[in-house]
Amino acid sequence: MSLINRPNPVPRLQRMYQTPSASPIYLRRGGDKVIMAGFTAILTVGLIGSLWGTQKMARGIKN
Repeated sequence: MSLINRPNPVPRLQRMYQTPSASPIYLRRGGDKVIMAGFTAILTVGLIGSLWGTQKMARGIKN
């Protein structure tokens, strides 16, 4: 019965997404900012680590 009597969030979310805003659409809701920041941090650390290892191999440094 809980599925039948639940309020419909679609009109509220449509208004939120369709209002003009300076933020990108994928950052409009609250939890998405945390996920995006975490993903960006992990991606940045991985990229820096890869570039660091590549330059060490290019120079011939073992450790």
